[in-house]
Amino acid sequence: MVHNEPRRLNKTLYFFKEAEKVKIKLEGEIKAHKLAQGKEGTINQLENFYKDIELMIESESHIPSYPRVITDTWDYNSELGNKLLDLYEFYKDRG
Repeated sequence: MVHNEPRRLNKTLYFFKEAEKVKIKLEGEIKAHKLAQGKEGTINQLENFYKDIELMIESESHIPSYPRVITDTWDYNSELGNKLLDLYEFYKDRG
């Protein structure tokens, strides 16, 4: 329907904006790991999460793997983990 397109566009733009913020946080955590100061996950996990987000930006049909990893293995209070899970919720809701 035509009347829903502005709302969908707003959700999509919001998702893109949030995705870029989370990618920056992931880059920071990857750098911290390389300096032996990382707190969240492993470099491999973080790099895979970053790739997942790029695929989410490119396609509304990509199913990222990171939500399961975060909920199963990361600390419940992880700020980065919560941002990643929030991003996934935005991704599912933008369609």
